[in-house]
Amino acid sequence: MNSKIGRKLLFAIIISLVLTVVIVNIFTIKLSGSNTDKIMRTQTEIGMNTLVAAKEAQLKRVEDMLVDMEHSGLLKADAPSEDLNAFFDSKKETESDYAAIMDSSGNIVWKTDNFNLADFNLTRASAGYSGVVYDSKSGLALQTAKGTTDGGAAVSGMYLTETSWIDTVKEQSTAEITIVGGKTRIATTIISDGKRAVGTQIPEEPASVVVDGGNTFEDTIKILGQNHYVFYRPMYDINNKVVGAYFSGLSAAEAELLRLELILISTIIAVIVGGIMLIVVGFYAVKTILRPIQEAEKLADSMSRGALNDPNSDYKFGNDELGDFVHKLEFTKGELNSYVADINNVLSQMAIGNFTAKSKITYLGDFVQINESFERIEESLHEIIGNINQSSTDVKNGAAQMSEGSQSLAEGTTRQAAAIEELSASINEIANKVQQSANNASEASKISVQTSEKITYQNNEVKNMLAAMDEIKEKSDQIQNIIKAIDDIAFQTNILALNAAIEAARAGAAGKGFAVVADEVRNLAAKSAESAAQTGELINATITAVDKGTVIAQSTADTMKEVTELADLTNKYIGEISAAADDQADSIEQVKIGIDQISTVVQQNSATAEQTAASCEELSGQSAMLEEQIEKLRV
Repeated sequence: MNSKIGRKLLFAIIISLVLTVVIVNIFTIKLSGSNTDKIMRTQTEIGMNTLVAAKEAQLKRVEDMLVDMEHSGLLKADAPSEDLNAFFDSKKETESDYAAIMDSSGNIVWKTDNFNLADFNLTRASAGYSGVVYDSKSGLALQTAKGTTDGGAAVSGMYLTETSWIDTVKEQSTAEITIVGGKTRIATTIISDGKRAVGTQIPEEPASVVVDGGNTFEDTIKILGQNHYVFYRPMYDINNKVVGAYFSGLSAAEAELLRLELILISTIIAVIVGGIMLIVVGFYAVKTILRPIQEAEKLADSMSRGALNDPNSDYKFGNDELGDFVHKLEFTKGELNSYVADINNVLSQMAIGNFTAKSKITYLGDFVQINESFERIEESLHEIIGNINQSSTDVKNGAAQMSEGSQSLAEGTTRQAAAIEELSASINEIANKVQQSANNASEASKISVQTSEKITYQNNEVKNMLAAMDEIKEKSDQIQNIIKAIDDIAFQTNILALNAAIEAARAGAAGKGFAVVADEVRNLAAKSAESAAQTGELINATITAVDKGTVIAQSTADTMKEVTELADLTNKYIGEISAAADDQADSIEQVKIGIDQISTVVQQNSATAEQTAASCEELSGQSAMLEEQIEKLRV
């Protein structure tokens, strides 16, 4: 922003922006305490909901393990251990996953290496269940059981001491997650002294409310010496008995970090809002203050450069002091422009010799002196121009005398020039016609030569056609001999077929098939003879046509020879005509040279007009007087 006023406005707006950010931050700091508590508690609830949903997903996974085992035909006591081991290895997702199968007598026939349940029994398992189970030996587990078709039962599950799935919950919710068995942490994401706080006891207050009372607990308490926002929820087993608790919590240090984030966010929002205010206020300032000043500056600049014809600004100024100033400035510019235009008009008229021009506008103030100066100039020029007028009259009289002396000479010379011009035009037209005739004769000679060449070529082609006709006749004779041979072969074949038929008749029943073949051969021989006869007739007709064509071609060749002789004679006559036309063109050229010489003589006669120079002496004296009068003028 190059404008000084613009920089001042920008400085004021920036100060306002800084004050806005400071005020917003103070207000945010006051509100961040209560808002942070609400956010942290909401976050712990989100962590708890995510934990419960993840627990249900893990339980569904161990349920699906038994369903897939049943679909694979392995859910029975006599299923091969190798197949069961391979199936379990493909399905397990954690090292705490386990499974086992019991026969109808209650004996475990297959189990995973980590299966360690002391309270597992056939009766309860065959009835089927799914949920949280407490075992006196292995503790809490997500477990599902199902009866088998052979009277046994199968179980699958995951020990809740597994931590991989609660680590995933922490990543999703950012909250610390703990699984409590009884009142002891059996799996947790809380780190104490560089390791998980497994085996530690939960505080007395949530233990009493949740584990003993079966209620949820939300508050801010100390966990392992550090304040936390906590949310406890009781854990029920498949017998609807509280066997532990779910925990979701956030460190108070994170709340402080969140508070700082809120302050940072509020600062960013304040800066954004301030930036928007800066843009809005800046736009308003540019539109209402800076832009009008810039437009006024442009107007003043054009006036200072004398560019009074530049158009006024199309900006819509407001109804204020600045708008009034610009309107008055535009009015002044218009008045100055009209003064300059009027002065330019008067001087332009004087420049073309019209010294009677007067101002068309009324000058005001100091500009009145310009109009008075114009009037004084007009009076002085009136006297000078009167003297020049008289001198002009004298010069005109002398020029009239000189004009009469040269007029008669000019008229005679003009008539001679006109006559010579008409003669020259006629000669040129004759020369063009003769030249055109010569060109046409030359072209006709070329065309005649080409015609003779074409006729010669056609004569040769007719000779070639005669030779071809002879060759066709010769080949037709050869084909006729071949047809005769075919006719003989057909006759012999017919005789052979007849003999074959006779022999077949002698053979009796055994020769019936051969008799049929003989008949077919005889029919083919007859058809061949008939076709050979027809072909012979066609060949004879062709030979007759060829003979007629030969006679016609010979007659054509004789005619072409006579045409060739006539074309040669025509070419000879055309050549003679072309030569005569060239001679005529040369003669016309000589006539044109003579006319040009006459024209030169006429031009020399025009030079005699110089004798009128004597009349110019009187004009010279008058010119001297005219110069004296012109010296009074000043440019």
